[in-house]
Amino acid sequence: MKNMRGMTGALWFAGAALVFATGAQAGAPASTTKAGELRPGLYEGLMLALDGGGAVNGSFAQQGSCTFQITGRLSSRSVAVVRTVGDGSAPAIEGRLSAGPGSTSVSLILPGGQQLPGCGNVLPPLIDKGLDLDLTQKGTWSRLVHVAADKTLLRKSPADAGRAYVVRGDVLGVVSESADLLEVDFVNGKGRAVRGWIAAKDVKAIRAP
Repeated sequence: MKNMRGMTGALWFAGAALVFATGAQAGAPASTTKAGELRPGLYEGLMLALDGGGAVNGSFAQQGSCTFQITGRLSSRSVAVVRTVGDGSAPAIEGRLSAGPGSTSVSLILPGGQQLPGCGNVLPPLIDKGLDLDLTQKGTWSRLVHVAADKTLLRKSPADAGRAYVVRGDVLGVVSESADLLEVDFVNGKGRAVRGWIAAKDVKAIRAP
């Protein structure tokens, strides 16, 4: 009987140790998933382009009134230091853009971003600490440009006469380029990219002043 009591006590101790270990494991924080890489694409309202040298271009548009551009440079494969590019009516805001897990989202930090023209009732307060935007369409854009002419043709091929066109202020993602033509994507109001060719003379690069 004495040996049985000792064995029972030993079994109870082992069981308690197992429960404690299991509970500690369940309560332990999950391992942090590594961030992905920043990649070109459409992240909800943010159109993002990256070139091989680490330069970053972005154009944000939401609800028509809140529009701004960002430029910057990668500080690592997953993080870029950025600043807003405006029309001079508001000071530039410095911030950060970082990739989410699996490169399927980005987080944009722009302290005071709600003060950007037209963004007060559109951007949530999270813009100060990190606004998460999910990838809605992959892209291959090396840089972004905006249309500087009143309007210009968007041809299906370099030899196409063309009937579709884009207008002043429209933002385009550059896929490839030659001396006088650019192959670009235009993201329409439904969030779909329309590819075509445009005269290089009719656009300007998005860059910090």
